[in-house]
Amino acid sequence: MTKAIFNKRDKDPISSMTSRRRVAGEQGAVSLESFAQKKGHVRALEEFHKRKQRKRSETAKALRRYRRVMKREGYEAGKGASRKRRETEDHSTTNLCDSELTDRPTNEKRKKSNPLYKSLQKVEQNKNKLEALRTKKEANERERLKRIRERKQQSKLLAKRTKKGQPVMKHMVNNLLLKLTKK
Repeated sequence: MTKAIFNKRDKDPISSMTSRRRVAGEQGAVSLESFAQKKGHVRALEEFHKRKQRKRSETAKALRRYRRVMKREGYEAGKGASRKRRETEDHSTTNLCDSELTDRPTNEKRKKSNPLYKSLQKVEQNKNKLEALRTKKEANERERLKRIRERKQQSKLLAKRTKKGQPVMKHMVNNLLLKLTKK
């Protein structure tokens, strides 16, 4: 058995031992709560680092896309607002090339690029397609109704009978002639 050293102020031998262990730097058993909390802290830190890394990679992707687009448009990426001014090698704005001065009037501003230009074009194309489909559908419907009307007229004519109940031959002959001329 271990001897419990009593402090004059402390009457509980266990609490005095734990306090002495803490002072002496000895590691006792960790409680379940503190273990779970530490594990939670570690997990939270790992998740934070993962989020930061994901954000860094997304930013890098966006920058690569931006540089690619800027290169395709003919600008030098990363120059910001200064890309609007074209300067010569010695970086003086007074020594602009004659071709740059004559290309654009001085009072005309360069149009801003629209980031949604491709999307708007797709929307416009879809509208045009839908309009074409609608007009085609209406034309088909008119054609179908016309054919139905003609068929009804033809069947009426073919259904006509003489007083004795025989079919009217004039309509039969006309029907045969129509069939021959269509082919």
